[in-house]
Amino acid sequence: MRSSRTYYEILGLPRDATPAQIRRRYKQLVRRYHPDVAADKETAHRLFLQIKEAYESLSDPVRRKAYDATLAMGQSRSTRGSSQTFATSGSTRQRDVSVEKHIRDARWAFIQRRFNEAVNHCREALDIDPRASDAYAILGDISRVRGRTNMAIKYYSYALQYNPADQDSERKLNKLIGKRVMTTPRKATKIRSAQATAIAINFIWWGIAAFLLLLIWVNPGKPIPWLRYYIPQIEHWSWNLVGSLAMASAVVGMLLSINGLVRHPDEELVFETSAGWAVVPTGIILLVGSGFFFWGAALFYLAAGFAQNSLSRSVLIVFAAVTIIVAIASVLYVPEASREVLLFGGNVSFLSMLFGWYVGSLFKPLSSI
Repeated sequence: MRSSRTYYEILGLPRDATPAQIRRRYKQLVRRYHPDVAADKETAHRLFLQIKEAYESLSDPVRRKAYDATLAMGQSRSTRGSSQTFATSGSTRQRDVSVEKHIRDARWAFIQRRFNEAVNHCREALDIDPRASDAYAILGDISRVRGRTNMAIKYYSYALQYNPADQDSERKLNKLIGKRVMTTPRKATKIRSAQATAIAINFIWWGIAAFLLLLIWVNPGKPIPWLRYYIPQIEHWSWNLVGSLAMASAVVGMLLSINGLVRHPDEELVFETSAGWAVVPTGIILLVGSGFFFWGAALFYLAAGFAQNSLSRSVLIVFAAVTIIVAIASVLYVPEASREVLLFGGNVSFLSMLFGWYVGSLFKPLSSI
């Protein structure tokens, strides 16, 4: 959504803010204005969308460069004012204004990743002025982002043809040409090597998770004596069951994270205090409630998230993984305790998987190896 303030003003940052400062400020604002923690839901939702849009544009180097160019263009026009003289005729002046408007709208559309709209504006500008180098440069950026290298090279070449001083297009063109002429066998070897490494890591750790679950069947262990008196709901549980279930869940949580299947837990389980009053979102209730009865906490999260339209895909994936692990453990453990594991195994599994989720977030994703 568009705002009268610049993206830098929305985030409260200077124009020369570093990527680390942008990321840190975004996390602070998300925790403050997330609909789960704000008293005024409607205002928080509107601000949250503006913050998200500003962060997505400024955290991407290509989109940030385009946005800065748009801001610079607007400032340049405001400083020139009416003192600038034109040597062109009235019809030419009108044509230039129309082309400039289409290019400006194309930049905005590109920044917001509305690529089809940006392409249409560029074509409108080129219909008016076939020598509009900025339009070709934007088309080149769109093609590059979409992975269409040959088209991007063609458009950057047109941009340089009509504006030889366009150093940015020249740099991008040289970079794309350099990538295309890189020896294919060498590139293919590197890709195959990275894929083989990722497969090997996954094979080993998924194997460890499966082995830990299998231990529940191979060596179920003896029931913990004091559980019968203090927690009769799980009187048949053994330390072998608790340990194997916890370790297997932690390994699975780590694998979900390093394979990029779930986002960073800090972005999914947000909580904060506001104006001296404790504001409790669904995330923290899920964490606390799962220690007592996981399935109840999970149902509360699903109901609250659905009502607020804030369900997290990552948390849902973790729920599914916990369900599968607990179901397997209930089948492998002693028959008389199957119901106990089904009802309360999620308490151990979810908290352990959350630990593994955090550990996995510290490592480099396998997709980037």
